[in-house]
Amino acid sequence: MAIRDLREILGRSFLPFVRQPSQYIGLEVNARCADVNAAEVTVAMAFPDAYTIGISHLGSQVLYNVLNDMPAVACDRTYCPDPPAEAVMRNAQVPLFGWESRAAVGDFDIIGFSLAYEMCATNMLTMLDLSGVPLIAAERTDEHPLVVGGDSLADTPEALADFVDLFVTGDGEIPLAQIVELVRRGKQSGASRDELILQAAKTIQGVYAPSLYRPRYNDDGTLAALEPLRDDVPETIHRAYIANLSDSPPVTVPLVPVAEAVHDRVTLEIMRGCPNACRFCQAGFARLPVRYRSVDELIATAHAAIDATGYREISLLSLSTSDYPHLGELIERLNAEFAPRNVSISLPSLRVNSQLKELPALTSGVTKGGLTIAPEAALPRMRKAINKQITDEDMLAGVEAAYHAGWRKVKTYFMAGMPGETQADIDGIYHLCKRLSMAGKGITGHPGSISASVSWLVPKPHTPMQWAPMRDFDYFLGVKYHLNDISRRSAVNFKFHWIELSILEAVVCRGDRRVGKVILAAWKNGARMDAWREHFDYEKWTAAFEQTGIDPAFYAHREIPAGETLPWSHIQCKHTTAKLRQQYEQMMQTLAEE
Repeated sequence: MAIRDLREILGRSFLPFVRQPSQYIGLEVNARCADVNAAEVTVAMAFPDAYTIGISHLGSQVLYNVLNDMPAVACDRTYCPDPPAEAVMRNAQVPLFGWESRAAVGDFDIIGFSLAYEMCATNMLTMLDLSGVPLIAAERTDEHPLVVGGDSLADTPEALADFVDLFVTGDGEIPLAQIVELVRRGKQSGASRDELILQAAKTIQGVYAPSLYRPRYNDDGTLAALEPLRDDVPETIHRAYIANLSDSPPVTVPLVPVAEAVHDRVTLEIMRGCPNACRFCQAGFARLPVRYRSVDELIATAHAAIDATGYREISLLSLSTSDYPHLGELIERLNAEFAPRNVSISLPSLRVNSQLKELPALTSGVTKGGLTIAPEAALPRMRKAINKQITDEDMLAGVEAAYHAGWRKVKTYFMAGMPGETQADIDGIYHLCKRLSMAGKGITGHPGSISASVSWLVPKPHTPMQWAPMRDFDYFLGVKYHLNDISRRSAVNFKFHWIELSILEAVVCRGDRRVGKVILAAWKNGARMDAWREHFDYEKWTAAFEQTGIDPAFYAHREIPAGETLPWSHIQCKHTTAKLRQQYEQMMQTLAEE
């Protein structure tokens, strides 16, 4: 069956009526999707957020290139239109389209969603609905594409289980390519979508098919078990991972957006995984083991990417860039190679007990707009408990070195709502920021500017904190008011994450399948682009909880007993539940002793 070509209707009924039509025209430099009607398998890589965010997402570009390197495969891209553009599409009956092919996404063989953030859930439903694909997986027929979900939410998939045919847990390069090949063979043999889903679940590591499992609940509403419906599908899903990061092809020819994007630069993934094991960090625990790219490979990738794009900035990407074992050599070589070409190097958040003290030697030629560090907790007792191995002395010495090296602004990240947190921990956030500010006075003659970002702890699955309750709204609101009050007329400027969003994040990532009813109800109520301040409407979500009879506190604010079955326990990361529980108890013991 031919895939519908939407060029005419897009030019007549869509592009003239949307804001910033340049983000919808799909003429990016280095775009490479093949002819979708000539391909054996068609894939739409779907990013459930705005184009300006999705076009800068490195993981999506990696998979886009992996699939387009496969013979007889055409992989296009699609993004979530904002609400005004969505309204235009619905009024003119314009389906969701591939950015390059201008073809109807609902006619593709596979729609692959990158589910990086909890609040993209309603955007996924918007994109499916605009594609003409039934939102509920059980209602799809052989005429509909397979809906595949990956990235962070695949590790906590149950809240989205009703909407997704297959989740890819872990590194997606190999499993996604295997799914594409399975679909190619299935189309030749006439296999049904149910047969394809079963074969993927049985044969591809890291793939979870929710339709092949049934949740069972206890009388008190807790999850009793998630039971396979067949003997030939695994009870436990082991995350896929690439043993050698060099086996993941680097993005040497990145897409260059037509419209403004959040990141206009070359991004080098230098390392995957994190060795620090901070007890609140899902990515740090789930994405193990740690793997590195060589300096030679990174330099070659940087040359190719700069030549292919014309960008004038290179950013180093990893969960913990300071722990890349050859960081000094890498920065030195990047500076030597690219400073003569007026290409700068930007560094993300650095771990202060190592590289920051050596900053002046590392950073000639590095962009110095602002330095970012992430203490997370202000007092040593709490940093010890959460395994954040930073001392005040190293932090102050590192910031002083930064001021000497030319930085004038410091951005810090903290979290409030930790287990065992006291008023002293909250006050300590301001006092530590003030000390960091005053460290600049003897060097520059005036206090340094400190931008302190405070987020609210969401006890994430697959971490030692997964059993902990999240603090309630009033607690976080009190922290916000207090920090704003004591920091008045100082060089410390506080910014706070939205409390309502954090609570919803907790409900979605800690939720079981019943939470899917809330997501669907919120979407039907009009929830769209929930991560965007101008679009987020908490009342649509509170109405959804009332409509479905589901209490958000059950998922967000309840301490989970040690023996309770967790909605994500069938997804196996490196650390077992027993190991994580041991760390949780060690953390609580540390706090009790202080």
